[in-house]
Amino acid sequence: MPRPRPAAAAAAPALAAALLLGACQPAGRQAADGAAVAPKANDAAAAQSTVTTDWGPLGPADRDVIVRVRQAALWEIPVARQAQRRAARPATRRSLAEVARAHARLDELDRAAAARLNVPLPDGPTPDQQSWMSEITGKSGNDYDRTAVARMRMAQGLLYADLGAVRAGTRNTLVRRFAQEAQPLLDRQMRQLETTGFVTGDVLPDPPEVAEPPPPAAPGRRGTPAPAATKVLSGGG
Repeated sequence: MPRPRPAAAAAAPALAAALLLGACQPAGRQAADGAAVAPKANDAAAAQSTVTTDWGPLGPADRDVIVRVRQAALWEIPVARQAQRRAARPATRRSLAEVARAHARLDELDRAAAARLNVPLPDGPTPDQQSWMSEITGKSGNDYDRTAVARMRMAQGLLYADLGAVRAGTRNTLVRRFAQEAQPLLDRQMRQLETTGFVTGDVLPDPPEVAEPPPPAAPGRRGTPAPAATKVLSGGG
């Protein structure tokens, strides 16, 4: 996938958000064909509610990440399995085979958590996801490899960050355990995609914004290793 020109780069954040969030409606609000159903007012209120479970309170972010993991599996597993046959490069075929296996395990964990927490899951790709699958299928040669890897790596980077945020803040012990098990599987998939050589800066999500970033070093100045924290805290003794 060619590096975007300035106009395309400006649209990258919107593309990144659409890639993972595009058609994810509140849990259970999806038609059988995968099309999103517009939520009613009472559905929207219920989606923002927190419910009590045997593992602690289950909030909207908890349910949302469980649904997102499922939604990712519904398009990434078929794409990865197709790439095992159609990718132009052996390295891509090997990497995507591993992605398919890891994602199947991730889906297994996700379905188990959803069943215990009574979170309804979608059964088909969203319209946006279907369009990405069609886009990838319509490519050939290195363009096929590049498009499949770019789409999947963008989505997984966003989902990885969301899982980390939920892992850090959830009050539900089962969701915490699920996120803790899911993150290494996503990390493995991202590393596999990165071995293909098609992961470049334009296919990565935007880095997080920092309110007070540390300034860079002065030009030409070489930094020296900082002393161990234990030495600083003990006064250098």
